[in-house]
Amino acid sequence: MTSRALRALAVAGLAAFASSAHGVIVLNNGDVRGLDVILGANNPDHSIQIFDKLFTFVTWTSGQFPTSTVSIGAFIANNPLQGTGFDITGGFGDVMPGDASIAEFNLRYTVEILPSFVALGYRITDSELTFNGNATGPGSYARVDESLLNINGIPGQNLITTSSVFAFGSNPAGNFLQDHRIFGPPGYTKIEVNKDVQFFANGAGGTSSASFVRQSFSQIPTPGGAALLGLAGLLAARRRR
Repeated sequence: MTSRALRALAVAGLAAFASSAHGVIVLNNGDVRGLDVILGANNPDHSIQIFDKLFTFVTWTSGQFPTSTVSIGAFIANNPLQGTGFDITGGFGDVMPGDASIAEFNLRYTVEILPSFVALGYRITDSELTFNGNATGPGSYARVDESLLNINGIPGQNLITTSSVFAFGSNPAGNFLQDHRIFGPPGYTKIEVNKDVQFFANGAGGTSSASFVRQSFSQIPTPGGAALLGLAGLLAARRRR
């Protein structure tokens, strides 16, 4: 089966198995919403639904990047089981090089599989962190560091993994723009992510910037769950004819 056909079946399966919670913003691949909208009074849960996952934005902290300048865009891979998540987009960077200060934002959110898919045996088994950071000049850098936590874990023992991506101007020079972490099976139904993003342009000629940070998660179903998802897709497609 082609990836396009698999995706069509999976999306149809989602329609058959999952319904949106009241007030949750539902995003399809490529849909974009302002972060101020997601965190606004009209979205009291501060949640967005993308395919089989619910993302709830707990806190956004930044002295340089107000929510009105930041957008969240849905990302769904050709095979949704191989990657579902979102892009944080904006004009990120250190716009005052040489002032010895760091431009930074911190995002804390949870990601959970919708109950109908949990019932089918779906579990989050890996994550991928990507950005297009760039830095020039000795001591300049752009970087993303994050911790993934088992929200249902034992306090003090709930760290699942950490991820980092970065771009260094020099000393040392180099880029590491994608970090893929595998932590299953058996995997998790709900995870908390604490993400810290920093930009530092060292000296008057230094630069540090990025226009997006992408986070995606993939998961595995039980064999029976995958079969049911495909069957639901076929039935939904037949009803539309």
